[in-house]
Amino acid sequence: MRAFVWTAFVWTIRTAYCYENLSRRPTTKLTQSSTYGSLNADLANDGVLNTIEKYCAHTAISHTKAWLQVDLGKMFSINNVNIFYRNEGNTGWKQYRFRQFYLDISTLRATETTAVQRTRCYTDNTTAPYLPSTTIDIPCKETARYIIV
Repeated sequence: MRAFVWTAFVWTIRTAYCYENLSRRPTTKLTQSSTYGSLNADLANDGVLNTIEKYCAHTAISHTKAWLQVDLGKMFSINNVNIFYRNEGNTGWKQYRFRQFYLDISTLRATETTAVQRTRCYTDNTTAPYLPSTTIDIPCKETARYIIV
């Protein structure tokens, strides 16, 4: 009887804490609403966690609204989403453009839906003079194919 209890306990821990990083699967595709220079969407998911500009995806400065989409390739159960925003240290670069962002999930692409047609997992309510954190872990226990920021 003791062996059974121990086995069940180990299995429960393993199930509770093992999550796959779905964004790093080879079938995952990233797109963004526009591109600034050569800073394309793939830089947001290349595994490099350095957050200075040359390592980050960047949308065109002239666009007041921007989005980044992660296409997981098929439907998956999502547990949480981690976002690392550009951080240049004390250079004066701040995450102003990140204020009021939202995180949506969907079964359809960003270009095929509006925000009201998606499931909203998070809305940032930061207003001036405050700034959102440069690293955010957002719980989002849903099933979807597309993650849209």
